[in-house]
Amino acid sequence: MSILGRKISTKVITVVAGAMLLATLLPALSNTPTREVTLVAKGMAFYLESDLSTPNPTLEVKAGERLRVVLRNQDRGLTHDFAVPAVAAAMNAIDWNESGEVVFEVPETPGTYEYVCRPHFLMMRGIIRVY
Repeated sequence: MSILGRKISTKVITVVAGAMLLATLLPALSNTPTREVTLVAKGMAFYLESDLSTPNPTLEVKAGERLRVVLRNQDRGLTHDFAVPAVAAAMNAIDWNESGEVVFEVPETPGTYEYVCRPHFLMMRGIIRVY
């Protein structure tokens, strides 16, 4: 095969094409999988979708993990959001019967980080425990 008047072997073309394909796929293959947590806002508190009896639960996550938080608003007449100020992660406010989400990288440093509903931060706040 020739490219720009130069003869190029099929082997070289195959190697270059393979390298380009690998370079394209490498970011997708190396990304940390995203873990999803679904929270419900009701009664001026956050609840895990799987535990509607524990208000403002502590979320346990691994350092460096990618986290997707989905928030469902079940507080009629109230607007809520979800934010983690320490990592500048926040979603737009949602009205009753709506859902929203935010995806962020959990800090690499173990410790505790606060999450809040910005309009109601005095009541709607919890802890993300990074280990």
